[in-house]
Amino acid sequence: MTSILTLNLWRYYDFETRLPNIVKAVKAKKPDIIFLQEVQIDSAVSSFSQVEIIKKQLPEYPYSVHSTIYRKEFQQGQKLDMPIQHGMAILSKHPILNSFEYYVIKNEGEEESRSILCFDVEINSTIFKFANIHFANKEEWAKKQCEEFINFIHTRGEKRVLAGDFNMFKLTEHNLLHGYKLSYAYKAYDSYPKDNGCLDYVAIPDNLDFIKVELLEDYLSDHKGLLVDVSGI
Repeated sequence: MTSILTLNLWRYYDFETRLPNIVKAVKAKKPDIIFLQEVQIDSAVSSFSQVEIIKKQLPEYPYSVHSTIYRKEFQQGQKLDMPIQHGMAILSKHPILNSFEYYVIKNEGEEESRSILCFDVEINSTIFKFANIHFANKEEWAKKQCEEFINFIHTRGEKRVLAGDFNMFKLTEHNLLHGYKLSYAYKAYDSYPKDNGCLDYVAIPDNLDFIKVELLEDYLSDHKGLLVDVSGI
């Protein structure tokens, strides 16, 4: 069994309050692999990235990967005094053997570059393939990017465990993930309290099974942390 936690880190908003909660939750739940989205480097806050700050408090996660980070000059429509860098990251108890990014095509009107962080992890002498997801923040844009990425890994003959912020409230209705089991289908939940809906999912190839799907209710982010246990890994 392997335990996976995915969390949209919500940048540096109220991070001093949330950081102890994140560390406490990870130490209590002990996930094997942590998927993080909206990880930033903001020199006005720290010379270290958020994932480095978290990792310093979690020595049981010696392996990490950070995506190529996107340079942001605006946030919530406001021009920043100093540009920040914005991406995704992975923390793992198990060795990460390989990683690469797949950049999806930008939708018309979309400003931010989007990549999927693909990585391979060795667990009990077997290599398993994963992908950290953060699609565009409009349902139709996210749907197109999901279709593109699924087609991409299909051409590689792969089925990866997918986890992250899919930015789709209607993912279960779109019928995109053929050959996968979805955490929300195993157990319905609302991971984004602001809109009383779900944006965060784990999708596993259909030869694997969910054992548990749980939301972390502490104040970790504006999203809930999604924790799943998967058998077959």
